[in-house]
Amino acid sequence: MSNESTFPRFWCDGVPQILDQSTLPLHHPAVLYGESAFETFRVIDETPLYLEEHLKRLCATVAELGLGDLPYFCDVEEEVRQALDTLPKADHGWRVRMTLISDRISLMGLDGEEAPIQRWLMAVPLPDPVELSRPLRVCFSTYRKIPPSSLSPAMKHGNYLSSLLSLREAQKKGYDDAILLTESGVVTEATASNLYWVKNEQLLTCVSDLVFPGLTRDRVQEYAREAGLIVTEGSFSVEDLMGADEVFVTSSIRGVVPLIAVEQTPFHGGNQDSITCKIASGLRDMDLQEVARKGEAS
Repeated sequence: MSNESTFPRFWCDGVPQILDQSTLPLHHPAVLYGESAFETFRVIDETPLYLEEHLKRLCATVAELGLGDLPYFCDVEEEVRQALDTLPKADHGWRVRMTLISDRISLMGLDGEEAPIQRWLMAVPLPDPVELSRPLRVCFSTYRKIPPSSLSPAMKHGNYLSSLLSLREAQKKGYDDAILLTESGVVTEATASNLYWVKNEQLLTCVSDLVFPGLTRDRVQEYAREAGLIVTEGSFSVEDLMGADEVFVTSSIRGVVPLIAVEQTPFHGGNQDSITCKIASGLRDMDLQEVARKGEAS
């Protein structure tokens, strides 16, 4: 890999930024209150995976949050594609995050006025896929999932404090991540990924109303049903999860990652003949098909 492809890249409103320029002032509402909307996706072989789906969800979050004047979808997509065309080739591709924020300052506290949207794009080289898919050990967070009546889990916004607290707590205990429960004890998801488990060759996950509508989550269910698995969403307890045969998490950057332990209970989803590994392989094939399809269309 060349030295050029090991450095992160930044753009603001489509204009390349040097590292010292890619900062926000302390009086910006995105810094003070986490007031922003974002999406994260992979670029593989110069192809942004599922870009249209990510941008549609991003625009939906902007509208739900009332951040400001909604940008034209086609203009945002073209701006992203033009920026990504300048990326050098990286061994394992790029992790790209697009963040939309209100372009204003907040000197006197909360300010609900609308403002123009500012668009930030950041691209960082991805690590080796082996590291990304490393099996994880997780615990249950003592912090509870924010209820949908307070903040919709469908929005991908910049206030990740509850997830950060849960992750920090887990890491202090020696775990890699944490699983969040509702106040009534329903198993939902991990701090930045959706959660699945396998029981008697049935795929189980939390009801959609309580979790983030991950694009990888959707593709897992699509692949599982095509493979003949029964997929069931529901309000499951800790006991339901702990009785699973396999457990795994999903995200756009890491794909499908097996859990080898929940608290002190071991799981074996990392075995090559496991349903988890078959789903992971199936999703990698879907990604390669997406790259090939986009290549043919360009």
